[in-house]
Order: sequence, then structure tokens, then C-alpha cells
Amino acid sequence: MKIGVVHFGWASAGTAQIVRSLIEGLSLQEATIYGIECNRVSKDIELKEMTKKSFSSSLGSESYVLSTFPLDVWNEKSLVIADELSALDKVIVLGGNEVETKHLSSKLLHVPVSIFNNVEGSQFTLGYDTALNAIVENIECVRDTASSLSYGKVRVFKVQIPGFGSSKLLINSALAVEAEVMTKASEEEIEHFKQHIRMKQANQEEYTFILMNHSIDPASIDGHFDEFDLDWRTVDIDDSQCGGPYPTAFDRVIANKLKNAVIEWSLSNEPSAQLLIQDNQVEFKTNLVLGGI
Repeated sequence: MKIGVVHFGWASAGTAQIVRSLIEGLSLQEATIYGIECNRVSKDIELKEMTKKSFSSSLGSESYVLSTFPLDVWNEKSLVIADELSALDKVIVLGGNEVETKHLSSKLLHVPVSIFNNVEGSQFTLGYDTALNAIVENIECVRDTASSLSYGKVRVFKVQIPGFGSSKLLINSALAVEAEVMTKASEEEIEHFKQHIRMKQANQEEYTFILMNHSIDPASIDGHFDEFDLDWRTVDIDDSQCGGPYPTAFDRVIANKLKNAVIEWSLSNEPSAQLLIQDNQVEFKTNLVLGGI
């Protein structure tokens, strides 16, 4: 049996636990595990056989991290990729809500991996808690510095995080640090933030945070607030910081539950499925719509 594993998005440290356990769990079975990756130069698909001997045990779980496959490249070349993966019996898809899989002939297992917690039907996704904690920790570090300095005017920290539009990651990050949120820089949002600035000035508070993602260019906001004497600062928290090398304890628990389900499905004759997390348990959903199955 030949099994391919492809990883979309972030949460690399968490997915490393799944990949490592898959290799170790199937090492005594008649199964060959292939990492499905993208050549960064040619954009061609590459299959990398993964065995226990392929990695140095001294490197720990990080040696099992797959390079993430660009979603746009996969979807653009979905027919070609399907042909190149036709020899695989099963494909395990880590993340990639919008990945095109309808042309694949292999059985598929979708695993809920996303820093945005945006898999329909799943209460949690692997990577979300780590990303949320990373954002909060970064902002609290900025707060420590801001609260120790006096500028005589309100400093506005524009914090940009990954993603587009309104997301659970954006909204809950703002809630956690008591920050304002801007999703599209509409007139309503601008006016709301002006009222927020007036309140800060009235209370003689000297800093505030406004969270946004890549739907907004931080540099485009300042001009809406010329009536105020503000000190603008931009803080960029990128995807590598959100993924991080060390998953939170909660994400480690999720990863361990998911890896057991992945191994169980890999050794079974079950059809294509999606893993979902409900009430702290992993469930299999077989009547899939995701990915065109």
C-alpha cells in the first residue's frame, strides 16, 4: 500500500507529530509513506519517501515536518497532480479547506489543520490554539514596552496578523488582548475607532491596539485620523510566528488524538473521509463535500 501525505498552510510543529506517528505506526506494515511536496523553483510535484531511517532520531519530531504545498499551485495544476499521484492508494490531506481534490483517484482523508479554526463542523483545528497564543504573547510584549514609556499622546499599535476578512483568529485575538478590530476600514469602522481614540484621550491613556489582517494595508489607515495627534506604530506578526516551533499543550492533545485516527483510517478499508473534532473527540465524516469529493 502506498500512502501520500500533503500539508497545506501552517501549524508545522503540530503536523510533525502526525507525520512521525504515521511513519512509526505503519513501519511494520506493508505500506510506503510519501511526502508530497512542491519544488519551489519549477513548481513541479515531488514525492519523498519517508521512513524511520530517513530521519535522525536526534532531531526529534521537527525532522518529520513536511514543506507546505502552495494551495494556488496545487489547484492550478490539479489535473496534472492527480495523474502523478495515481499510483497512490491513499492521500492524507493536512489542512487546505479549499484544495481541489475531485480529480484524485486515491482514497482521501482530510485532517482539520488550520491556524484560523475554520473547518466547518469541527469545533477546533490543529494549529489554532498555538497561533492564538503566539499573537497574544507578541502583543503583551509590546504592551509591556508601551506601558513603561510616556509620549504625551496616544500611540496606536496597528497589529497585522495572517488571514483575510473576519476570522475567529482575528476576533478572538482582539478579545484576548482587549484590542479594537478593523476588517475592511469601512466608514463605520473608522468612526468607531475615532470614538475609541477620544475615549483614550479623555481617560489620559497613552496607547491602544487595533488588530487587522491582510485585508487592510496598515499604511492606508493613518490619513483618516488627521484630526488627532497620534503616534502610529505597526507590528507585523507573520505566519511563521503563528505556527511556531512549539505547539501549545492543547494543540499537542489535539495532534495526539488526530494521529491515532489517521493511523486507524490508514490501516482500514474505510472510504474517503474527513476528521472532525467534536466534544474533544475525533469523529469520521464520510459524506464529504470538501475538496470536490
